[in-house]
Amino acid sequence: MMAIIRQGHKWIALILGIQLALWMLSGLGMAILPHSKVVGHHHKAAPAAPTPLSELAGAEIGQPDALGRGDIREIRLKNLNGRAVFETVTPDGSTLGEAVTGNTIIVSEALAGDIALKDYSGPGEISRTRLLTESTLEIRDHAPPAWRIDFSDPEQTSLYVSASNGEILERRNNYWRTFDVFWMVHIMDYVSRSSFNHPLIILTALVVLWLGFSGIALWWDSFRRNDFNVIGRWRLRKHTFALALSDSEGGTIRTVDARPMQSLFTAMGTEGYPLPSTCRGGGTCGLCRVRIGPALPIFPADRRQIPDAELEEGYRLACQHQITSPLTVTLPHGLLDATDIKAVVVSSTFITPDMYELCLSLPTPLDFRAGSYVQVEIPPFTSCLDELDLPDQVKAQWERSGAAKTFGTNVPVFRTYSLANAPGEFGNKVMLSIRLALPKIGMMDVPVGVGSAFLLTRKSGDTLHLRGPFGDFHINEDADEIIFIGGGAGIAPIRSMILDQLKVKRTSARISFWYGARTQEHLAYQEDLEKLVAAYPNFSWHVALSDAPETDTWSGPRGLIHELVRDQCITSHPDLDACSFYICGPPPMLAAVLSLLKSLNVPDSRIAFDDFGN
Repeated sequence: MMAIIRQGHKWIALILGIQLALWMLSGLGMAILPHSKVVGHHHKAAPAAPTPLSELAGAEIGQPDALGRGDIREIRLKNLNGRAVFETVTPDGSTLGEAVTGNTIIVSEALAGDIALKDYSGPGEISRTRLLTESTLEIRDHAPPAWRIDFSDPEQTSLYVSASNGEILERRNNYWRTFDVFWMVHIMDYVSRSSFNHPLIILTALVVLWLGFSGIALWWDSFRRNDFNVIGRWRLRKHTFALALSDSEGGTIRTVDARPMQSLFTAMGTEGYPLPSTCRGGGTCGLCRVRIGPALPIFPADRRQIPDAELEEGYRLACQHQITSPLTVTLPHGLLDATDIKAVVVSSTFITPDMYELCLSLPTPLDFRAGSYVQVEIPPFTSCLDELDLPDQVKAQWERSGAAKTFGTNVPVFRTYSLANAPGEFGNKVMLSIRLALPKIGMMDVPVGVGSAFLLTRKSGDTLHLRGPFGDFHINEDADEIIFIGGGAGIAPIRSMILDQLKVKRTSARISFWYGARTQEHLAYQEDLEKLVAAYPNFSWHVALSDAPETDTWSGPRGLIHELVRDQCITSHPDLDACSFYICGPPPMLAAVLSLLKSLNVPDSRIAFDDFGN
């Protein structure tokens, strides 16, 4: 449930953030515009001294001619452009008559223009006069008909004169029209611009209310139980707890005394066993997963990053749990053998429009299992797109994405990348397949991936600091059939495992690789895989393109890779229990494949995946 709330909170907050920005900008705009100019008072003629109506009539004012006829609601005696007139108001509207003779007065174009001229004191002259028989946005609060008299001043002033009673209804100009747009955006009434209680703004207010409550829920969810245990912290301030460290086979390596109330992640680093992490203990990368006994409570971050089967076995995120009792920690595979490595850049070559191959030379050959990854330190740096030697297509893609040309970091960060080469394939060299992490087109405020961009700045001979190898994404050697499913840069560990199984282990198990890419240009290692298909009868390679243009020469399957696996492999497979699945790729692809396998009741023990540390 919290995962759903978190996703909803994130995307709704993004959408509402745009609306909040519009509210802020429209409110600021309305505040900046001068009120007197918005309402048109700066071009309104000063009122003349009032003249008695008897003088205007020039004779004794008679009885209104309409008196006693029809459903009269009101009769007013008033001054109309220097003439004494009666205005008679009925349910059908108003009519005018001379105060002395009772003759009906029609507000003609000439009379309306004369009324407007006497009310106007600006520099312009009448440029056009029109009779409006229907209401418009500029006189939305008044019933037609009305004369619109436009003036030739820079502000494009328009005066609206009622065709029924000759009154000035509104004074409009470009200041008002700009204000009206701001008002429309502010109240979210994009049709009539008059309802402050428009359903859109009511809906938005309710969504904001939900956003507030969900934010409180997520804030509360971010706390751990011991965060509020002030008394417990005080009582344990001088205590220590035994922390037994064991290897993946269960043998105890060392027992240390750890300070209480610190995170297990911090304690491990203090004792010289730093766990891999790219989120610095934020619980979002999932790399500091360890097995803990006795089993600790499951926190939301644990559930998001660790499969249910491993949670039941006692796996938890070390960064999320504090030491409050003696614990036994089973270290992840490879941690004991992990070393700090100084690597030298040999080459950097783009193999698809958004993925490049980084070849590194190490002092000695790296001993690792296929599927492992290394952690790369990204030091503080600043660079610019113009300083990179990129293919024209890649540079154009960067510019289209909207990402800032300048990028960098003020503090050291760490990124993890899978080893794409098989063990022993290149001697003391290793190969990383890295996708240049660019935002989607139009996401101007999203920066380029700092790790993938930094490594593009490295030239032949530059040094990098690595740590590793790490990881437990490895082949179960007793599988009768191995099915790899990957997408994008997820091909890196899969390439390593396929080569290791075929060329080093010489396995006779049936192996298939199902790879999803956007277009033919995004197919990585196509030549390598086709050679393996030709050389090893037990290996097959299948591709689905999700975004190939209709005019493309591609004749193979189109669509998402999990759909191809479903339709051409597992739904008709005669013995799924004999298969082991290894999945690596973007989070949406991973989620779709895992959901598919779960729907077919494939046991978790037969599924291994690498989620890029997401």
